This record gives sequence, structure tokens and C-alpha cells, in this order.
Amino acid sequence: MQPLKFKPIFMERIWGGDALKTKYGFNIPYGKKIGELWCISDNRTAVSEVEGGSFDGVKLNELAKQHKNDIYGEGKSYDRFPLLIKIIDANDKLSVQVHPDDDYAYKHENGDLGKTEMWYIIDAKPGAKLVCGLKEGTTKEQFKTLLDEGRLEDCLNEIEINPGDVVYIPSGLVHAIGDGILICEIQQNSDLTYRVYDYNRVDDNGNKRELHIDKALDVIDFNLKSDKIVPEYKKIEGGSIAEVVRSKYFNTDVINIDTSVIIDTKGIFNTLVVVEGECELVCGDDMMHLKRGESVLIPASIDRYIIDGKCKVVRSYI
Repeated sequence: MQPLKFKPIFMERIWGGDALKTKYGFNIPYGKKIGELWCISDNRTAVSEVEGGSFDGVKLNELAKQHKNDIYGEGKSYDRFPLLIKIIDANDKLSVQVHPDDDYAYKHENGDLGKTEMWYIIDAKPGAKLVCGLKEGTTKEQFKTLLDEGRLEDCLNEIEINPGDVVYIPSGLVHAIGDGILICEIQQNSDLTYRVYDYNRVDDNGNKRELHIDKALDVIDFNLKSDKIVPEYKKIEGGSIAEVVRSKYFNTDVINIDTSVIIDTKGIFNTLVVVEGECELVCGDDMMHLKRGESVLIPASIDRYIIDGKCKVVRSYI
């Protein structure tokens, strides 16, 4: 198979901005608040469609059924493509929220998956912050009291982040993205979010967004916190690599390409998001140009590929 590039899926959000247009050059309608670019998705909400090549116009879910062994590797199978890859433009702060684990989602969300995710910070204004868990000693009762009093910020654990940082967000962790941050998000194929607190915002029609407090209180781990990971890069031929996340849901590396880097897939599908620069992706006789902001799925049947150019990519696989 060839490497697969997909048509971008844009999601309008109350907190979105125009960074996907100004930084990455995507054609976004004037005046739209685009908060998320879904780069690779086989989610019930939206399914990616191949752009170019032999499978132009084919949906990812159809392709995965027809070419299961090519995409996933011999003997591997998933009901749907297991990862959801996004770029998030937080022009305003996101709600304080939490995601369920697989068991809870299966029982309470019609057999859906839970959601563990990670963030690579592409860009951030000076002093930008994330919420990653709760302050030490916060109990469920204290949390509920502060929520009722509209003072939830008093118990939130905030961390300051910089471009290039990584944050791992397991299910059960209370979290929120602050304003002025551009993120590459790798996650389980789930769009389940339980909003706890939304700063009393209203949409253009004066309506507040739905909260999911009861379910959130069911799944919050009150002892769970997370901190930023500053990637430690090691030299490889043609560049450098940092192994930033290792989990049962996905592994993620950040790779700096200075000239040309060769990667063996070892019979496992890879996803790449170009977060800086541009490159040529070479897979055997196939060559694909990738600009910053673009992404690609490399099927498991491709043994090795070459990234040629000067860029930074976020690579994920299972």
C-alpha cells in the first residue's frame, strides 16, 4: 500500500481561533472559530477520507475493512482505527473536564472506548498554562463544594508550559487547556468528554454548554496529577528523537529531521504529524510532500520509510 493522506476535518468550537489558517495555511472560512483539525479519524462523529493516490475519496473505515492486514499488520485487528489524531487551537480556554476509562465508557456510553490522550505543545504564548489534576489533598466533597460555589479554580493544579513540552493525560485526570496554546493531540479513538466547569460561558445564542457533573464525579481520580515532560532527544543518523510516551494505548516519539531519517515500521502502522517545517516522505517508489500541519498514515505493510527535509514530526504507533 501507499502512505495515506486524508482531507482535513475542521471542527468549530466556542474557544477556537484562526491559528490553523495563520500558522499552517489551511483554507478556513472567514469568521469561523475553528478549534480542532481532525487529522486522522475513524470516529463515529467524523471519518477521514483519503486525499490523492489510488484510494482517493475512500473513507478510512472502509479502507481498514478491505485492507486490514495491510494497514494493521498480520494478525492484528480493531473494530475501528484505534487512534484519533488532532491539532487543537485554543484561542480561549477550554472547559475543565475529565475522560472515562474503557470500562466505564463501555458500561455507560453504549460500548464506546474511554479516552487517554497526550499533548505535544506546538506553540504557546508566554506564561500559558494547563490544568493537570487537582491540588494535593483535594477530596470529592471539597471539589463538589467549590463547584457549587463557583470557585473550582481554587483546587485546580496549574502548570506553566512552553513550546516543545509534552503532557500525558490519562483517563480520570481533571484537565483543561488554557488560552493561547496550539497542540498536537494523540488519543484513543473516542470523543467522550465530561465537562465539569465552563466558566459560565454562553454561545452566540446565549446558551450555556451542557455539563456532565454526575458522570465526571464518577470517573475523577482525586489523587491523580500530571506534569509536563520536557523531551530528551538522542542523536540518530540525520536528526534526533525523543521517546515521550509509552503506554498500552499508544507510543509517541518526537523526531527532529535535519537531513534525512530512515524509520523501520517493524510491521506496525505509524502516524506522522508534521508540526514544523516540511519534508518529502519516501516509501519505496512512492513519494509524498508534507507541509507543516499535514499528517499521514503509514500502513504496517510498508517496511520502512524515509523522511527527507528539515522538519519536526510527531510519530505515534501501537
